Amino acid sequence: MSVLLKERKNKVLYLTLNRPENRNALNSELINELISAINQAENDEDVNVVVIRSNGDKAFCAGADLKELKNSIDQGINSVRKYFNLYANLIKVISKFSKVSISGVKGYALAGGCGLAVACDITLADNTAKFGIPEINIGLWGMIISAPILKNVIPKKAWELFLTGKIIDAQYANSIGLITTIVDNLNESLENLAQEIATKDINTIKLAKQVFWGTLNMNYFDSIDYLKEMSSILAFQAKNNIENFLNSKSK
Repeated sequence: MSVLLKERKNKVLYLTLNRPENRNALNSELINELISAINQAENDEDVNVVVIRSNGDKAFCAGADLKELKNSIDQGINSVRKYFNLYANLIKVISKFSKVSISGVKGYALAGGCGLAVACDITLADNTAKFGIPEINIGLWGMIISAPILKNVIPKKAWELFLTGKIIDAQYANSIGLITTIVDNLNESLENLAQEIATKDINTIKLAKQVFWGTLNMNYFDSIDYLKEMSSILAFQAKNNIENFLNSKSK
C-alpha cells in the first residue's frame, strides 16, 4: 500500500498522507514521496495547486517517525544528519514551490507534522485539529520547523509553544496566525478553495508569490522600490488579460 495517495482533478494535485496506523508519521519513504510529487508538480503545466491532506481522523501528521529516528541514532550521527537533511529538503521544496500549496488539518498536527502544515501557503483546519511542538518533552527541539513557524506566528507566542510543548486547539492556533482559517467541512473547503485558486492566472501567482515573501525581510523603502519594478513587469505580462477585461466592459 502506498504511503502517499495522489489524485489530480482539473489543475489541482491532491496528496494524501497514508500511514493512518502510524498517525501519518513522517518516515523516509513518505518524505521522499512528498518531495518527488511536489517537484513533479512544479514542472507540470497541468498542476496549479497542490493540496496536502491526510487519511484517518486521528492525525494529520504526528511528526517524525520516532522508531526510524531511533534506528538512525543507533547507527551514528551521520545517519541522524541524513534523516534531518531529508526533512529539511521537504520544507525547502514546499517553501520554494512557485505555485500554490494548501494543507488541510484534521486531528493532531505535531512537531514535524505541524511544520509541514504551516509551511504551505494556506493552512485550513477543522474543529478537531490540534497543534503542538512537543519535542521539548523528550529532550529535543523543533529546530527545522521554527523556520516556517516564525514566518507566520507572533514570536513570543511561538516561543511559548516551543518551551512548553503544550497542545493547542484550532481556535488558539488561528488566533496566533499558525493557521489560515477554521472550516466546518474540511474536504469540501479544501476542494472549493483549491479549485477556485486553480482558475487564476498561474504566471501572476508565481510572480506575486515571489514578491509577497521576498518583501517580508526587506527595508521598508527598498521594498517600495522593488514592488514598483515588479508592478511594471506584472502589468506588461498581463497585457492580454487587461485588454480582454476592457473589451468585456465596453460591450
